[in-house]
Amino acid sequence: MSKILIKNGYVVTVDRQRTVFPDGFVLIDANKIQSVGRSAQQPTTAVDRTIDARGMIVLPGLINAHQHFYYHLFKGLGHGVLLEDWFPQLVFPVLPHLTDDDMELTSYLAGIEMLSTGTTCCLNHLRTTTSEALLTRISAPTAELGLRQMIGKEVQCRLPGNPRHARNISEEIAYVEELMPRWKTAHGGLTRLCLVAECASVFVEQQLTSEELLMESKKLADRHGVKLAAHISGGTLSFDKSYLQILRKTGLTDAQMLMQMGLLDSSWILVHGINCTPTDLRLIANSGASLVYCPTSEAARGGGIGPAAPAVAAGVNVALGSDGPMVDDSVDMVEQMKACSFLQGVKHLDPAIMPPERCIEMATVNAAQAMGLDDEIGSLEPGKLADLAIFDLDTPHSSPATNPIASLVYSARGPDAHTVIVDGREVVSDHRLTTFSDTKSLFAQARARAQEIVGKAGLLDRARSAWLKPTAPGTERTMAS
Repeated sequence: MSKILIKNGYVVTVDRQRTVFPDGFVLIDANKIQSVGRSAQQPTTAVDRTIDARGMIVLPGLINAHQHFYYHLFKGLGHGVLLEDWFPQLVFPVLPHLTDDDMELTSYLAGIEMLSTGTTCCLNHLRTTTSEALLTRISAPTAELGLRQMIGKEVQCRLPGNPRHARNISEEIAYVEELMPRWKTAHGGLTRLCLVAECASVFVEQQLTSEELLMESKKLADRHGVKLAAHISGGTLSFDKSYLQILRKTGLTDAQMLMQMGLLDSSWILVHGINCTPTDLRLIANSGASLVYCPTSEAARGGGIGPAAPAVAAGVNVALGSDGPMVDDSVDMVEQMKACSFLQGVKHLDPAIMPPERCIEMATVNAAQAMGLDDEIGSLEPGKLADLAIFDLDTPHSSPATNPIASLVYSARGPDAHTVIVDGREVVSDHRLTTFSDTKSLFAQARARAQEIVGKAGLLDRARSAWLKPTAPGTERTMAS
């Protein structure tokens, strides 16, 4: 690998001191950061490439702490559906038609969109049943593109809500255990593994999880020192919807259930948490677990505004995620930072409660901490892996960037990513992906396949604008008609 010098940039390190160099440099040697500082301290050593970041902001690569890759085929279908209706009306109809080819295709789509918008690392939270062959199909595209992916490998088994699963609990644990040596770290470190053990009330109601499955999953994660991801405390506060139904039956929130079972600790990555109570937040903070806030996802499904600001105040490590784009149509983490700040301000009637600096923390170092990677990525510091993004602020929508940090969060857009470097490799240069060329053909393939699946799933009406007149019975319809 080469030596790269980034100079004349507004460098935001997000290190422990939150050091900012308004006129700074970053020197990369191979796949690691060698030095960071003021331009006046810029080394004179020979380099292979120099990037002039004048008019740009340089910061750690953005980290998306919650994503579902296969949702990329179904953008635009999910609007107007509450969480409790989401699975039976949208997810369950499309799942039978997804193939391993589709999963590989969506891995390319996800990787291209994220890298092109400044995201260098993500957690791909799996809900479908995956074989080792499928893990290969999911991981190979992002490794090729140069995206750092943590695969959240589902731990599922034969239960009343999942009667066709091939394995019982003990067989599933043995199966996943056997995968661990090969998948805990793969593709030279670009691919990592954590486990997904669902505990949310919606999954309890659908009998897709059980206490025994949660306990065995936690033991498995502890044996291998990996993280556990789970959706928690989402849903509508209505007596006829699942969240309150489960709460009334058990008297326990999702976080309280995990605590009562003796499972809640720092290994958990808890996603959404929309209905977390102050008690829940204290439990999460005391345990060392992390919470992932997905602002536009929660808004899109009318689920409420998650307690991100109270969680921060309680001492919880809070990260940002986009969720899958079948929910909210985009995985642009710049968009998520802006939504995070604005929605928290609205909820708490306090425009200063979620400043732009905190949003950047949530999308970088906090997300790295949640995923157990903060010793390697999440900040620009000597010795850390060279994952960083350079955003052009000299644009019609961001200029004049008198406060570059505020301009990035509130004015910029993901595609303003001028340069993206992952593991020392320049994967986006001058706004162009360097690791994949034929995006036009890929997008055409995705359009055709999406239309086919949506038709088979009986969801063409959801792909049709309300402004279009109803089609006569028996008339063929497509997603474009």
